[in-house]
Amino acid sequence: MLKVGIAVCLLLLAVAGYLAFRNSKLIAEKKQAAYISVPSSEYTLYMTRELTEEDRRTMVPLGIMEYRDLNGIMKAVLCRVTHESSGDLKLEEAGTIMMRHMIQAHQRGTFIGYRSEVEALQSEDEIRMADRLSEAANRSEAAASQTK
Repeated sequence: MLKVGIAVCLLLLAVAGYLAFRNSKLIAEKKQAAYISVPSSEYTLYMTRELTEEDRRTMVPLGIMEYRDLNGIMKAVLCRVTHESSGDLKLEEAGTIMMRHMIQAHQRGTFIGYRSEVEALQSEDEIRMADRLSEAANRSEAAASQTK
C-alpha cells in the first residue's frame, strides 16, 4: 500500500510540474504577443515646390497636399524616409501635422488638393493614415464648397 501511495504522489508531482511548465510557456507567449514594438521615427513632412531626384532617393512620398503660397504652389509631402537617412516623426505625428496643414489651408482658402500615393503604401497603418487624410481633404473640400 505504501508503494502505491508513493507512486501516486510521484505521478501527481510529475503532472503538477508539467502543468507549471506549460503555464509558464503560455504566459511567455502571451507577453511576447502583447509586446508592441516602439514605432521608429521614419517619417517626415517635407515642404517643397517640387520633389527632386535627390529627394526621391531619400524619401518615399505617401501623400501630397498642394496649396497656394505667396510665391506660387507649394507641396506638403508626407514621406517615409529610406534606410540611409532617419526621419524625425512617427507616422501618427506626421499625419497629425499634415492634417493641421490641410485644415489651415482650407481655412485660408489656399487649399488646392490632396492625393495619396497608393502604390507606395506598405503597412496597414500607412493605408489607414492615407484614408484618414483623404477623408479629411474631401470633408474640407465639401465644407468649403458649401460656404461659397
